[in-house]
Amino acid sequence: MRRRLSQRRNKLKQLSGTLHCLPLSDHPVKLMRVSELEKKPFTGLIRWGILGCGDVTERKSGPALRKITGSTLKAVMRRDAEKARDYAQRHGVPRWYGTASELLADPEVDAVYVASPPGAHLELGRLSAQAGKPCYVEKPMGSSSSDAQELIEAFEQAGLPLFPAYYRRGLRKFRKVGELLSEGILGKVESVHYSFASNQQLQSTDWRLDPLISGGGLFIDLGSHVLDLFDFWFGVLELKSCVAGNRSGQGEVADYAQACLTAPGQPQIELDFNFSNAGERQDRMHIQGEKGSLSFGVFNLDPLKWEKSGDTSMTLLSDDNFFSEHVQQGLLENVVECLLGKSQAWATPQAALCTWKLMERILKNKGQVL
Repeated sequence: MRRRLSQRRNKLKQLSGTLHCLPLSDHPVKLMRVSELEKKPFTGLIRWGILGCGDVTERKSGPALRKITGSTLKAVMRRDAEKARDYAQRHGVPRWYGTASELLADPEVDAVYVASPPGAHLELGRLSAQAGKPCYVEKPMGSSSSDAQELIEAFEQAGLPLFPAYYRRGLRKFRKVGELLSEGILGKVESVHYSFASNQQLQSTDWRLDPLISGGGLFIDLGSHVLDLFDFWFGVLELKSCVAGNRSGQGEVADYAQACLTAPGQPQIELDFNFSNAGERQDRMHIQGEKGSLSFGVFNLDPLKWEKSGDTSMTLLSDDNFFSEHVQQGLLENVVECLLGKSQAWATPQAALCTWKLMERILKNKGQVL
């Protein structure tokens, strides 16, 4: 374990200028026992700090922390303190820091958003738990299932909540799908198929090509969202068969993956990702039931359509209803309500761990079928 963390630390430091990742515990935060933590519940306002205010926080998430009722963004941190200052000034954030330890020591930061690449999630999450701060961490929550498990254990030991940023659970489009399935609009679901194809060429220095940083390429980055949605709609998934590999020769990570899955009381679920496709880009989910079907895209703006058996199709949500200005805002609103004791979490670390284990099983079977 120490050797693996040392490799990750060295790799992150080498690439920090490109990745805008964070210094990892140069000044360790003092470990606090649960009994030492303030037990006062949050009342009225959650004051956030961001560890790693990079691109993902510019529009998707960061501004939402200031717009949500009961939430404000108090401080940001980035290894390059000048870039942290620039971010803070552009977004109206009062404080900025160049080290994680400084932000975590700020008494006016109640909760932490870990927005670094996955390779830094474990250590930054641990530091947040040690500092007594609840944490919202970018998906897929670490760069391996063991990272995810250790994060869960760290926050359980500290008696603090941990929230994975599987934000599609908070988007209207995908919540609507869940509602329709629960209402039985399709009758008994007979089949589920998702296909994604693109020819997304990454720069050789892109962090997603390095499994130490990303956990395993574009399949981990995008495929995790789809598997999490399946978990959201259908429950805990079981892998039946799979195949994965690298056709393009770009990097060491898989650029295609196929899998067949099931869930309790559900039909076969088929998943097909191809990131080296020379043809047209595809992004299509199709859920077929005895009374009709639902079809839509997961990453594009294709409308959510309902087609009745033997009838014409009907658009249920058009593209302008899919996303808010800040796509993580819906889930972040739920997180804030959870911290204020007003709601239950839509996205749980246990579900994120299940998704990690599935992805690892798929990727470990490169060139094979179970």
